[in-house]
Amino acid sequence: MEQVKTAIEAFVKAGDDRDTAVLENLLHAVFQNIQDGFFDEDGIFVFTKADYIELIRTKKFGGSPRRIDYQHIEHNGNIAAVQVKLESQYLTFHSLIVCVQDNGHWKVINNIPTIEVNKG
Repeated sequence: MEQVKTAIEAFVKAGDDRDTAVLENLLHAVFQNIQDGFFDEDGIFVFTKADYIELIRTKKFGGSPRRIDYQHIEHNGNIAAVQVKLESQYLTFHSLIVCVQDNGHWKVINNIPTIEVNKG
């Protein structure tokens, strides 16, 4: 369980720090980020690993430190589904993050965030 949390914390920190090298190693080859809406656009958006890393690299995603609040963890064998609340100064994410154990390493295979703009 701690290894799953370590992977999630590394995923969140890599986004916050815009560390694409960490993301390259941490995201599973078939990673998908699935979200309802993309800034001012409506609809379902599915980003591959390459898409997600490019959004981080070009500073469309990431860059603000977030606090992690673990809501629920479901762990069965080589799969873990974790519900988290991630809060930054600007945004709050309610995310379902799915991790898989791949060759002895926990990797993030899915991120499904619901994103709220903080009122301030």
